Amino acid sequence: MTPGKTFDVRWLIAGLLGLYGAVLTVLGATDGPAEVAKADGIRINLWIGLGLLTVATAFGAWAKLKPQRRDEP
Repeated sequence: MTPGKTFDVRWLIAGLLGLYGAVLTVLGATDGPAEVAKADGIRINLWIGLGLLTVATAFGAWAKLKPQRRDEP
């Protein structure tokens, strides 16, 4: 770690949401007709996965553009 920087939990949140979003997006894209019929014709896994990827990207951008800094005494 460089001096003056602290651990930023936003990167951890972005990584976890991105991982879950990627898994759900793949599952949603490969859902069969039975799974889609259970959700009233909506590919819910796909839409939730894309939403999670969007939020993960927002968290990553936020952490990159406004990094946490430790106050120097």
